[in-house]
Amino acid sequence: MKAAECVVTSAGDLVRQFSHYSDIALGQPVVITRNGRPRNVLISVEEYERLKKRDQQAFLAVDTPEHFIEDIVALAGSEDN
Repeated sequence: MKAAECVVTSAGDLVRQFSHYSDIALGQPVVITRNGRPRNVLISVEEYERLKKRDQQAFLAVDTPEHFIEDIVALAGSEDN
């Protein structure tokens, strides 16, 4: 995460000014530090939901579901046309 893309604050400052940082998190991530090291990130619900949608299931090639293989074969065949 680039520094220009987020706001950084300490855990203590977050507690004292939670409403302020909560408002900031609606538009950009707020990195929360503890002992000077990044520990958590406060983000909006919308951003959290967007990120959750991007989660992908990983599996070994040998375990690839048959419907995925069929889709890959169909797409490969369509490129020949």
